[in-house]
Amino acid sequence: MNGFVLVDHKAGLACPACQGSLIDGHDTTDFCADCGRRFSPVAGLPDLRLESDRYLDLKAERAKAERLHQLEPKSNLQRLAEEYYAITDDVLDERRGLFLRHIAGAEARGEVLASLLPRRGRILEVGCGTGGLLVPALRSGRSIEGVDIASRWLVVARRRLSDHGLAGRLWVASAERLPWRDNQFDAVVADSLIEHLDDPAGALREWLRVLRPGGRLILWSPNRYLPGTDPHVGLFGLGWLPRRWLPAYLKLRGREVWIPRTLSATEARRLARAAGFEQVQVDVPRMTRDWARAFSLSRQGALGAYSLVQRWSLGRCLLRTLGPLWDLRAVKPSSSEPKPERKTREGSDLEEERA
Repeated sequence: MNGFVLVDHKAGLACPACQGSLIDGHDTTDFCADCGRRFSPVAGLPDLRLESDRYLDLKAERAKAERLHQLEPKSNLQRLAEEYYAITDDVLDERRGLFLRHIAGAEARGEVLASLLPRRGRILEVGCGTGGLLVPALRSGRSIEGVDIASRWLVVARRRLSDHGLAGRLWVASAERLPWRDNQFDAVVADSLIEHLDDPAGALREWLRVLRPGGRLILWSPNRYLPGTDPHVGLFGLGWLPRRWLPAYLKLRGREVWIPRTLSATEARRLARAAGFEQVQVDVPRMTRDWARAFSLSRQGALGAYSLVQRWSLGRCLLRTLGPLWDLRAVKPSSSEPKPERKTREGSDLEEERA
């Protein structure tokens, strides 16, 4: 084969476009033996995307990742995150500080999420961002890999891992078009990702595909019906508006940005069942004192009240409906070909609501 070799066949990698075999181009450009598509690395990371995210076109995104890669050896996590926002001029000043605190406190949140992961088996975090979950998971001896469509964030994640003396597999790819063959992972986990996707139903089917039979899905996401400001754009009560009104409302408020697609716990449950998952349960995550430190002091009192309400079953029911986050867990059926649910009246209602 002209001296070329298959790319890391033990990892079960495959072309995200056609699931064909990837051929190693000797640290330069990989290509698919079946469809001929080529994939060039970015910032020292394997780039297996078919498209960029909604925030940057592919050329601009790769340039930003390479810029951070140049700064990476002489920066720590915090400085690299600050450098990112220094070269990003479309984030409001009042939001920049919030995002930096979120990055700094991501490991405390990750500690809670890591405790839910299986001790053994191969784990994939989809939308791993800056690596807040990867650090506690790797430190506890779990076998976890991270994938994200934003190579710029994976550079920051790699710096975070390096700061802790850790190394992990990081892949640049889309959540809806993963570069693995079927049945590769024992668990798939995603935190605050599904609300960013154009096709959450398709993403859930893709995560089901790469899970082994009996594999577990763990999702965290902001609650659509949180009676407060949306965590992404900082406006009050977005989830309570009909989704078709959101473009006009955001324009009216001077926030012509991507439209948040947060889900309620009920919507998330329906989507997971329709994708073919079984044993679908939705609860609320616990919050720790360390996690609370990532929030401003004005919100720590609210987190204390959250922990108190969470102790009672009625309180948990209330938090599933109105709390800041929901926690969904599900299992891939043991049969080789899971059957997605028929489109029920509830499913039709959900599609109409999302339109």
